[in-house]
Amino acid sequence: MSNYLLLNQPQVFCGLGTLTFTIPTTGLYSVLFQTTEVPPSSLSVLVKKNGSTVFTAPTLTTTQSAMQFKVGLSLAANDVITVVLSSSAAVDNALNNVKSITSIEQGL
Repeated sequence: MSNYLLLNQPQVFCGLGTLTFTIPTTGLYSVLFQTTEVPPSSLSVLVKKNGSTVFTAPTLTTTQSAMQFKVGLSLAANDVITVVLSSSAAVDNALNNVKSITSIEQGL
């Protein structure tokens, strides 16, 4: 199931899945992502532009419990940005084990 991001409004998301945003006007945009209190995990976070990966977040090590990044992109009107949260670890598949805050903002 795909969930939609709103411009300049951080969205709290529980679990794994895909967040989507369609760019309204050509310009510079930033994708901001943060997750905390992740159990030992194999969480993978990808930022995609029109289906092609433009950023892959570093994998968490067993001693890390948080991830945060900001990605700046030059985008055209109607480009589709997706943030994909996935994992091969069973512990990550429980609904509330992975909690994140994601936003897309104009500017860098």
